[in-house]
Amino acid sequence: MSAEQITPGARARRALLIDVIVAALLAALVLSLAAGLGVVAFFALPVFLLGLLWIGIERTVTAIRRRR
Repeated sequence: MSAEQITPGARARRALLIDVIVAALLAALVLSLAAGLGVVAFFALPVFLLGLLWIGIERTVTAIRRRR
């Protein structure tokens, strides 16, 4: 596919993906340089993500029960 055939939406999504990847790499670099914060983040980030997942599942289950 040539550059002229790429839609503006696809171009924006690619740019966003690149921005997210660069941000994640910079965050990983900063956390690895700040050893104390890196250790805290190493344990806190999975717990935070599991908490978000738990909340999302609870809200989804509640929404499904309300529909019935």
